[in-house]
Amino acid sequence: MKNWFHNRQREADAFWNGRFYFPTLFLITVIGLVFQINVPVMAFFIALCIYFFVFSDDLMTIVMPLMMIFLLASTFFKDLSFLMAYFPYAVIPFALALVFQLVYYRRPYVKGKMLCPLIAISVAVIIGGAGVIPMEEYLLPINFYYIIGLGAFMIFIYCMSMSRLQNERGYDRVERLAKILYYVGFAAVFTVLAFCAENIDAIIDKGTLIFYKPRNFVSSVLLMSMPAACLYIKKNNWHILGILAMYAGMVLTGSRSGLLFGSALLLICAVYVYATNKSSRKLYNRLIIATIIPVGIIAAILLPTLYSGRLTNGSLISSDETRVKFIKLGIQDFLEHPILGIGLSNQKNIDIFPGIFPGCLVFYHNILIQIPASLGLVGVGAYLWQFAERIKLAVKTRKTDYFIFTLSYVGILMMSLTNPGLMCPFPEAALMVLLFALMEHSFKKKEK
Repeated sequence: MKNWFHNRQREADAFWNGRFYFPTLFLITVIGLVFQINVPVMAFFIALCIYFFVFSDDLMTIVMPLMMIFLLASTFFKDLSFLMAYFPYAVIPFALALVFQLVYYRRPYVKGKMLCPLIAISVAVIIGGAGVIPMEEYLLPINFYYIIGLGAFMIFIYCMSMSRLQNERGYDRVERLAKILYYVGFAAVFTVLAFCAENIDAIIDKGTLIFYKPRNFVSSVLLMSMPAACLYIKKNNWHILGILAMYAGMVLTGSRSGLLFGSALLLICAVYVYATNKSSRKLYNRLIIATIIPVGIIAAILLPTLYSGRLTNGSLISSDETRVKFIKLGIQDFLEHPILGIGLSNQKNIDIFPGIFPGCLVFYHNILIQIPASLGLVGVGAYLWQFAERIKLAVKTRKTDYFIFTLSYVGILMMSLTNPGLMCPFPEAALMVLLFALMEHSFKKKEK
């Protein structure tokens, strides 16, 4: 039995470190999207996570399967209740395998600088709205998801990541995680293309992009993935096509936030690559001169057509939008309850946003408003502490390859200005915790 188990461990390690891991997972995701068999494919990825939990102590192995699950699940955004029927069959074996992982592959606790801010955030989300939010609203299941997800789960992921990162591997973790994000980015692009292909008749008939429910989520994934291409561009300039493909995918989602912040991040990534890849600057200069005018003309012609269905009162951004109303409401909520806010699951603004039904979390769609309005000054202090620690680490690592993860953070931070973004535990907040844990560990290792 012991020999059998060790053989399975070697097989798991060989698959993870072999040449087929990434293309296989990507191809299976594409098959699921093309043949619309998302649920069986998601079940396969859950089984794969369980397999790695049992036969490998390397938690990096499950990052890509989990991200693919979230992308596949995005196709059910119109009715997530369909997936809830399968939820127990996925969560229970996954949780049991995780317990096995924690016990069998247990590692000593390693404290990091990001832990205390995470604890502060956990306290802030628990006490947010105390004395203001009605008890029946505080006890809503969705509130516990966000309280535990933004608090205890982030602490757990951070501590688990820091302890597992102490084990030396036969590969560069930064490159491996960048490769995961790169493939996830392409999978996100294919998710958009699959939707466009399925609805091509409606798109042609209307002459514009049609409503795509998970547009902002997919754009968020792409904003976190795009900077990974920078690492590959420094090795081979053909990967410029990769980052352009991700940007094009973001444009095709029809997300105005994706268009705006994707353009900004593309420019930031271009500046980063230009500054760090000095040997290719002559090539970049030629590309800029040759493409800037044609690209500008094409964008001026295509974008108004593609986004004509996304205009509000004839504008891409309108002062009459619900998001603008939420900013005003958020400021008012904070001024009325400045210390602890009104709580994450407070339902007082439920009627403002169309499509939100009682029991949902009412997002302000702006993290700068969400935190003070929902969590008050206590939450502001906790999140500022985390932000300060992350920025300090970003500054320290600015001359390293893992600075690309800071660009991923910039991307999702921008998205959080008009969408839930980092206020969503999975995958956005969790992925950032993992990225910064890896950055912290890599920088400590470099200093020694």
